[in-house]
Amino acid sequence: MKQRYILPKISIVTTVFNAVATVEDTILSVVNQTYKNIEYIVVDGGSTDGTLQIINNYKDRITHIISEPDNGIADGFNKGITLATGEWTGMINADDWYALNAVELMVENVSENDQVCCGNIMLMGNNGFSRIKKSKVSWLNLGMYIMHPTCFIRTEVYRQIGSYDTSLKIAMDFDMFLRIKHKGLKFKYIDELMAYMRTGGVSTNVTKMHKEELTVMKRYLTQFNYFMAYTFNYMNRLRWRFFYKNPFNVKLK
Repeated sequence: MKQRYILPKISIVTTVFNAVATVEDTILSVVNQTYKNIEYIVVDGGSTDGTLQIINNYKDRITHIISEPDNGIADGFNKGITLATGEWTGMINADDWYALNAVELMVENVSENDQVCCGNIMLMGNNGFSRIKKSKVSWLNLGMYIMHPTCFIRTEVYRQIGSYDTSLKIAMDFDMFLRIKHKGLKFKYIDELMAYMRTGGVSTNVTKMHKEELTVMKRYLTQFNYFMAYTFNYMNRLRWRFFYKNPFNVKLK
């Protein structure tokens, strides 16, 4: 008799704080995934704007709901990972949403040797401008060139690497990816649209993001590689300001 294949459980974590206008889009993109063996964990930082009421509208489709004050996004990530029991864990926050087949694409494309899977994201500006940005694993030492909302990490990797750094308010994901990279673990890139991201949030404050990126780089890079990364980031900021003319109207200072 042919053995029936059991789909691996995938954990998805959403961290949210006062996102009443956008959180429903995020939730719907998870609960309506084409892949069905999903454990969904929502970590609310104690919202006061009606966010929790929207979350509770879907409580029968959410595995765990936490609502309490926290110490920022990284703290929310860590709370979610503590509850995760899936083989892989993905993070999709309340300004972002998945392509409806994102989890299915990941499961179908990873191998037993892959520890991190990432893909492409559609950046959505509040001015109507949009652009696809691809994850670039080979560029990771130069900055945050892996699109975090598209990423899935084996849950056992978190047990091995440790928690997200709560002292970082923007680049905690970059820090995690560099820690994983410098452990020699394998990244899998899928050239597919995996997620959508609204620009204008904390992670699209370009100057603050680069400052935290440089702080993280100092932890893991040699002095020469840090200098190269610093120069690359500086030139990239000039390009964003003068060549692209800041098309998403994000904060540059």
